[in-house]
Amino acid sequence: MATYRYATKELSIASAKSFIEKIQATDTSSEKNSSIIYAVLGHSNQWINEPTQNTIQPSRQNYELDPYRNFIGGKRISSGDVSHVARRIDWVSGVVYPMYKDTIRNLYDTDFYVMTDEYNVYKCIYNNKDASSTVKPTGFTSSSITLSDGYTWKYMYSISLGDAEKFMTTNHIPVKTLTNPDSTPEQTRQAAVQNAAVNGSIEIVETDVIGSGYYQIDNIDVEAATDTTVRFSGLGSGLYGSLSTNDDFYSGSSIYIKSGTGSGQLRRITDYVGETKTVTVNSAFTTTPDQTSTAIISPTVTIIGDGSGAQAYVKVNTGAGTVANVSVINVGSHYTRAKSYISATQGSGATANAIISPAGGHGADSISELGGDKLMVNVKFQGSEGVSSTGRGYIPANTEFRTITLLQDPILKVNSNNEPVVVESVANTSNSPSTLRFSHRATISYENMDGDLPNNPLYADDIITNERMRLAAELGTLEFVTELVPQDREDNAMRNALQGANAQIIYIRDDEVKDDTSFYTIYLNSVQSNGERIAFAKDDTILKKGSEEKIAVIEDYVYPEANTFSGDVLYVENIEKVTKDPDQLEDIKVILDF
Repeated sequence: MATYRYATKELSIASAKSFIEKIQATDTSSEKNSSIIYAVLGHSNQWINEPTQNTIQPSRQNYELDPYRNFIGGKRISSGDVSHVARRIDWVSGVVYPMYKDTIRNLYDTDFYVMTDEYNVYKCIYNNKDASSTVKPTGFTSSSITLSDGYTWKYMYSISLGDAEKFMTTNHIPVKTLTNPDSTPEQTRQAAVQNAAVNGSIEIVETDVIGSGYYQIDNIDVEAATDTTVRFSGLGSGLYGSLSTNDDFYSGSSIYIKSGTGSGQLRRITDYVGETKTVTVNSAFTTTPDQTSTAIISPTVTIIGDGSGAQAYVKVNTGAGTVANVSVINVGSHYTRAKSYISATQGSGATANAIISPAGGHGADSISELGGDKLMVNVKFQGSEGVSSTGRGYIPANTEFRTITLLQDPILKVNSNNEPVVVESVANTSNSPSTLRFSHRATISYENMDGDLPNNPLYADDIITNERMRLAAELGTLEFVTELVPQDREDNAMRNALQGANAQIIYIRDDEVKDDTSFYTIYLNSVQSNGERIAFAKDDTILKKGSEEKIAVIEDYVYPEANTFSGDVLYVENIEKVTKDPDQLEDIKVILDF
């Protein structure tokens, strides 16, 4: 037996909203409520097919463990660095834009909303029967906007220049639903739209079949009226400007008080006397029309559903007697189902559909209404970050990176000021610094100097090991050494030492604290060792891959500010090499699809 399942867009949107809420949350001394996320740069070594980046295989080793080993440094993501985004659809004249319908399949795959060149976002709620849009939507009213090309748009929100700079790309625009609006013009306007939204409203009644034989009389002057009757002067405008002299000719049609006293009222005509040009209506007027009033008589629109209050009247194509469109005068509320019918004594065959607004009403929740189930994370790295002299939170410039990783809740070895702590703890809102150094940091002194310069200097990308491992390999005390003959162990000592401990230099510079020119600071990643042996430590002598020459001694060694392999890798992106220049801004935008 077949089973059909469907995960709604709202599930994805709810997950995205929850993600942001966790970033915004505050931890207490007894309870962790937040998610602390760092955007981490990594992988200074070349790809296999440089410059083409490696593909990410769906294995824990590939998308989780390897990135950890190659981390360089990370920057904490704040709530202001994350935004819901929706597809970018620029308004272009001459395009037919699909209209919102509550019955349409795959709505979010259609271009039913647009962004103008002024960064204003509008939803199309009527497209004039699939006509081309030729008039750019403008205006910020909380009501729908009907333009001369027949399109009706709903203003949703405006994108501030700051949000555009952070979260707008060629494919995406930021979208938000306000909970605590500020006083900026953009948020003030959006708040007005949200507050004016009506749940279950019907703003559009769309005609399917235009029918024939219908009559409409425009701009009829009222001569006299009671609360249930209206007598007309007999003349109106349009092809059918003169009222009929036939009794009941307009019975079943509707009268709409267009202007003057009692304007905006709609009633159904139950009786018409042709001799006196008098109509009787189905219910009393709230405000009785008078000689200042003008009216329209046209076919009746009946809206039946589980909501209330929706009212509309028909506009007829004069001369053709067909239905041009339906004008909604009251949107009603709380509809979840609705049907509409067009009726009149004169004319037949027209049908129409009442289109129900999304939950909360048009403009109530832009994120849900535009399908904003994706998030964009924007983080900027400017030159070097942190303190270079101490290495606290340090992310050096003059390095290369090839991966961008989002890491959640690592275990920290430092406090919020990047000062070492005795007790490590999971990242929280009180202990998490703005930047984290994920590389190992070593202060070294060169063995052989030529004046102020080392004879055999180390460089970025060099692979290193140490003399302690080389001696252990030569003596055969490394667990994996299989050579039994001493000469064989000596010949292969360097190779086995690199198996015992190795690391890649990602950055090196002269030491900023000591006056001795033989002292330098190096930063390492991809630090690996065999078993439980310590890869590098104070007093180790550094050897470079390919040579047994003793190059430098480690005077001080500091581990990364977070435990390696701690936290959860949420996202990994492999990119082509980026060289981090001291004067360069790295503007990183990551899309998370929920």
